[in-house]
Formats: sequence, structure tokens, C-alpha cells
Amino acid sequence: MNILIICQHFYPEQFQINDIAPALVQRGHNVTVLTGLPNYPKGDVFDGYDDPSNRKRLDEKYEEQYGVHIIRCSMRPRKKGVKNLMLNYVSFAYNARKVVAKLNGDYDIVLSYQLSPITMAIPAIVYKNRWKRPLLLYCLDLWPESAKAHIKKPLGLLYKFICLLSRNIYNKCDRILVTSRPFIEYLNKNNRVPLSKLAYLPQHADSSMISMDLTAEDNGVADFMFAGNLGAGQNLTTIVEAAAILGSRPDYKIHFVGDGSQRELLEKMTKDYNLQGNIVFHGNQKRENMPSFYKMADALLITLRGNNFVGNTMPGKMQMYMTTGKPILGAINGAANEVISESGCGKSVASGDYKGLAELMREYIETPGRYAQCGEKARDYFMKHFTQEIFIDKLEQELISMV
Repeated sequence: MNILIICQHFYPEQFQINDIAPALVQRGHNVTVLTGLPNYPKGDVFDGYDDPSNRKRLDEKYEEQYGVHIIRCSMRPRKKGVKNLMLNYVSFAYNARKVVAKLNGDYDIVLSYQLSPITMAIPAIVYKNRWKRPLLLYCLDLWPESAKAHIKKPLGLLYKFICLLSRNIYNKCDRILVTSRPFIEYLNKNNRVPLSKLAYLPQHADSSMISMDLTAEDNGVADFMFAGNLGAGQNLTTIVEAAAILGSRPDYKIHFVGDGSQRELLEKMTKDYNLQGNIVFHGNQKRENMPSFYKMADALLITLRGNNFVGNTMPGKMQMYMTTGKPILGAINGAANEVISESGCGKSVASGDYKGLAELMREYIETPGRYAQCGEKARDYFMKHFTQEIFIDKLEQELISMV
């Protein structure tokens, strides 16, 4: 098949579409990715990509290595603030739409890898309509629910417009695969998407760490780690509030590996609570360096805001966490909570329950032996449900059936 993937984010930004596109090439398919200029999560265009000639060389290097053809359209960087974020969203949809209008009809199918915003699927609909090709949308973020985090008046005219836009976009797709089962209910009830169009396909993770010995050295300290985007949706204040309950005791540390819009707030809270000796910020790290960070962790933390349907999802980091063979402690609802319980890979309390999370962390600090089998159970569960091969098998079957 000739597959056109449209996603606002792609390499060198760190999303799983970076694995999916090359995997489809390895299966014998021709893959083209239409994307924007990399600027996530900090908001500034990555070095080298603000120079068109250098950008082309960087993309060609990627194409030679992985066989995925990249088309980049100009767009406004995210920068900071809601206004700039909205301009970022609109500029990609507008400019990518113009690029799509110039593409020929060689592609057999369009795959919209839908992160936020939902508008990144608009160029995919344009191609579908022009050339009468099937459109498969892989939904990783629910709209209009996700828009509430950025709108001061969630019941105002802007939100109503986004509701209508989201419903229109979802219903113009021929098939929608969702990362969490609760998404099916939401899309059906809130966006009126027929159940016949919807199916569940959980995210995968790179399994390269499955065989690694990432056992942490015994340094007399319980090292907890959160790895990923430090954004508002991750509800990371829960972790700092839990640390405030534990206090500045010498037998634990919390490591934040990543960056995002909430980093400054988290650093301020750390200072206000006088926890500089317990909470460490490592910033963004290259993917190849992550095993060394996971190795220094004794247990991994996962949190998510739980006041809406988005809070019922299972973040992609959950699968990655499970490959490390570490216990997982969560303050999270929905699918992730269910997986933690079902797999026996750790323990979890409700989203936002910083007191409960503090108790879980205290238990781990004082009696880590209770979690001795959690890491092995996590890896076993991952191998049965979340490998890339399982994911690509199911995705490829969906694509072939539609073509």
C-alpha cells in the first residue's frame, strides 16, 4: 500500500508515530508523513529546522535510514500562552491543507495520527474527499474534551464551535481506532460517532528495554521517577504535594525527566516546600539516554488529571514504564488504574489524591520488599498486550481491510 500519514508532530519530536511509520515500511508499504516543524514541547523550532536547506538535509538523512518520506509544512511555533498555542494549531491545519491540495492521488489510504489538536485531521479529510480514499484516524486525545483546559469559558461560543468542529471531523473519518476503551463511549455519546466505526487499539512501546538489566544500585535512597511531558494534563502537582507530606527526609528522591509548560510551577513549588534536596529536574533527554535514567530509578510515578474523560485514558508512558521492570505507583483513574491492578505491576490511588500517593511512596520507602515482584509482572503483561509487533499487526489489518 501507499500510505499517507498526517500528523502535526513527527521526528525529531518524540512520539510513537516515529516507530509506526518505519515499521510499516519494513512490512513492505510505501509511507509518506506530512508534518510540521518540530517545536514540541518547549515551543521553539528545533535547531536546524528553522533553516530550510538544512532542514531538507536532516529529513533526507532520516529518509535514507528509515525509508519514510517526510513532507514538512510551515507553521507557527507553540511558544508560550494560549493565544500562541491556538495560532500553532490553526497554522498547521491551514498550511498542511494547502500542501495536500497539491498532492496526487497515488496514496491508497490516509492515516491521521491524532494527537492534540483535532484540527490536524482536517488536511487528511481534504485528501480523502478529493481522491475518494479511505481515512483511518488513530485517536490519542479526545476532543472537544481536551479543549476545556485552554478555554476560560467552557460553555461559551468558542467551546460550542469546537464541539461542532470535533463532531464534524470525527464523523468524516471512515474508521477510528482509540487508545483507551472509555474513548469509545465518549465519541459515541458526545460526538455521535457510530459504534460500528470505533475499535480499541492500545498504544505500544519500544521493547528494547525488556531484556536490559535496569536494576538500580542500592544507594540507601528510594529513587522515584516521572519521565515525560511536564504539562498541565499530567497533574504533576500531585507528586510535589505528596512529597510535601513526606517532607525533606533523606531516604527518598523524586526525579523529573522531561520538560513542559508546568516545569516552572513545579520548580517553584519545590522551592516553596523546601524540597530542593528531594526533587531533581533533569530536563529533556535523548531517547537513547533514557535507559540510564530508568536504571537509577527504584519505582516509577504516573499521574493524570482526572476531572474529565481524558483522565480515563492510558498515557503512552504506561507501556514504556512496564518495559523497564520497575514497580509503578500511580495517582490516576480509568484504563491505567485498571492495568496497574490487573497486571500487579504496582499500586494506584485516584487521580489528584496526593495524600494517598504519599502513603504509597512511604510504604515503598519503608518496605520496598512488598513490591519485589511488580517489575517482573509488568514486563510479562507488556509482552502479552503492548509490543510493537502486536500493534502493527492489528493496525496493518485495519488498513488492508479498508483499502
